[in-house]
Amino acid sequence: MDPNQQNMSGDSQSTGAFGHLTEDISALADSAKAKLGEVAEPMKEKALDIASQQKDAGADQLGIVARAVHGAACELESEMPQIAGYIHQAGQSLEQAADGLRDGSMDELMDKFGQFARNQPAIVFGGAMIAGFAMTRFLKSSAQNAQTGSPQRYAGTTQGGTA
Repeated sequence: MDPNQQNMSGDSQSTGAFGHLTEDISALADSAKAKLGEVAEPMKEKALDIASQQKDAGADQLGIVARAVHGAACELESEMPQIAGYIHQAGQSLEQAADGLRDGSMDELMDKFGQFARNQPAIVFGGAMIAGFAMTRFLKSSAQNAQTGSPQRYAGTTQGGTA
């Protein structure tokens, strides 16, 4: 047998084996993608449900703040009617924001936030910093309270009543 001919038949066998190996790897990758999709979909749905609940809770809290702002404006109406009008306008803006938050889908809210972040990056960065500082203070306070194990006192009273 000619050595060149033997080499050619050996190459075709290795190419065939390599082709089968490539097909097996491709099938394995497709199977892994399908399994990952099956696992990821319920997790995505759960995350969206939690985000939606938090969105609604945030809208409720914003509504409470709006009512408090309107209450403050009512207190000022007799003494400073012009300022009270501005405060009522701020309360109405908060109510509109709460309604928009409550009525919007998560995709719409994320799109709006992304657009706002592109238009006002300094405000978003500042808000993130403030939120970070607030979270740090909260976590430090929680850790200190957990270590001492004693109820926190506020202006001479405990949480359960007077001191």
